[in-house]
Parts: sequence; C-alpha cells; structure tokens
Amino acid sequence: MLLFRKPIQPEKQPEPVAVGRFRLRPTRFGAGMLAAVVLLWLVGLQYQVNLAYAISFWLLGFVCVAVLLNMRQFSALKVGLRVPQEVFAGTEAQLALDVVEHRGRSRWLWLRVDNPTVENTLPRWLDWRIDAKRPEPFVWQVVMRRRGYLHVPELQVASIAPFGLSMLQTAWHWQTESLVYPAPIEHQVLHAALPDGEEDPARPRVQGGDELAYLQEHRPGMSLQHVAWKTYAKTGEMLDKRFEEPQAAVRNMVISYRDYPAQADKDRLAGMLCYRVLEAEKTKLPYILELPQRTIPPQKGQREMALAALALL
Repeated sequence: MLLFRKPIQPEKQPEPVAVGRFRLRPTRFGAGMLAAVVLLWLVGLQYQVNLAYAISFWLLGFVCVAVLLNMRQFSALKVGLRVPQEVFAGTEAQLALDVVEHRGRSRWLWLRVDNPTVENTLPRWLDWRIDAKRPEPFVWQVVMRRRGYLHVPELQVASIAPFGLSMLQTAWHWQTESLVYPAPIEHQVLHAALPDGEEDPARPRVQGGDELAYLQEHRPGMSLQHVAWKTYAKTGEMLDKRFEEPQAAVRNMVISYRDYPAQADKDRLAGMLCYRVLEAEKTKLPYILELPQRTIPPQKGQREMALAALALL
C-alpha cells in the first residue's frame, strides 16, 4: 500500500455514545462474600452468637457499599468517539475514545470488542484507567473491511472496581456519518486509440493559456507570480490563479470511469479511481473526476468530495 501525503485538516468532534442497558451480577469473590454472610447469619441464629450476627451484618453493609461504588464507576461519565480524518478500506483505523465528562473522579473500566467479522489479535478484555485530573483517550483499533459508511462495532464495557465484588456491564453504540474510502489499487491506465490530428495524451502537458479559469488555494513552493494579490488584499486569503489550458491538456487530467470496461466491478473501479485521485493530489495539479452520475471539477475541498463520492459509488 502506497503512503499518500494528507493535507492538514481540522479534527473532527467526538461522536456521542449511546449507552445500552446495564447488567449487574456478583463476581466469584462477591458470591463467596454473600455465602459467608449467610453462613454467619445461620450460625448466629442457631447458636445465638451475637458476634456472628454483628459480623454478618457488617459484611452485608460492606457488600452494599461496594455495589454502590461499583455503580458509581459509570455515573456522570460521558465518552465520545473520535474518528480519523481519512480511513481507507483494508486498513486498521485507530478510533479514539475521549472522556467528555467524568466529574473529576477516577474510573477503571474494561473494554471488549464484540465484532465477529474482525480478527481480534488483542486480548479479549483491555483495561482503561481514567485519571481524575488528566484522563487519557483509549485507542481502539478496528479493521475496516469495506468502503462506504463507517460501521462502528458494538463495544462491551464492564467494571468491577473498586473491590471486585460485583460487575456492572453495558454496551456502547455509535452512529457516525464518517466514510471509509476505497482501497487504492495501483495500475496503469491504457488510453484508447486517438483520432488523426489529436495529440497523444501521454505527452507532457502544456502549461496553459492566458485566459483565467479559476482560483485555487495557494500551495507552499509555488511561484508568487501566480498569486491573486487583488483577492488577497480584499479577503486576506492567498489564492493562486489557474489559467485555461488547451484541450489536449484538459483531456490528459480527466479521471474518468470511461477509461475502464463497463462491466468492471464497482469496488475495483472505485479503488482504481481512488488511486488516480491520490496520485493527482500528490502532483498538486488540477484534475476532473468523472463518475457515472456526477462530475467533480477543480475546486476547494475537491479531495474530500472526490473520495466521498468514490466511497459511495
């Protein structure tokens, strides 16, 4: 897999979590403690031993307090899911769980991924210790199998803190509008034969004419001669002037689905078009993406628009 340079983009806001139903059950240690309470109470009842009564009621009170403290691990806790800016199919996405609110209390949670379609090489349960002062995010690695809308698997969460007498368990769900882009497929584009008199598209591109076509975001390293200084004086945004190019050059930078067989598989077609889009972005030259139902010309945010269109192709 080739590594493509990504532009700097603002971070996405964490997606809110939907909490499922809570289930509370005793651990083995907690069940043994309850059995000891019952036995001490029976001893006190049978032999009229006041000390056994006192110990049994003291242990019962301790168990009740331990259960309440265990339930407090989830109280006033809000967690958000942060998704990477760009996720490609076939790669391992690092989803970050951020603590949005925790009321300044320490927590100790255990997390388990419940997704049978993913080969989980990590331990079944992973602990997440949330510090009261500086909570660190939990990085959750999930393999993205297919392009399209990002499907976040259900995450099982449990806690046995602080004494390990009971376990409170629930499930976290997320609904996200993020997309998984196609896996880029490296290939060579074979152009069809051209009519007589038409220039070969494999020739070096002509630099351009004198007629202004559009403005694009200034890229570091480009000559300052192409900067639209009048626009910069008005808006303060540095933009580069792009000029109309001859027809032969325009044809050469069109990324079209027509370059491939009509019966091509959609996933493979999306992957090959994605590779060409990323290659065009590396060269920092304008291009046009032509899809069956849509054409994306050069414009601000074209990379995100093109990849999103290919994800939903």
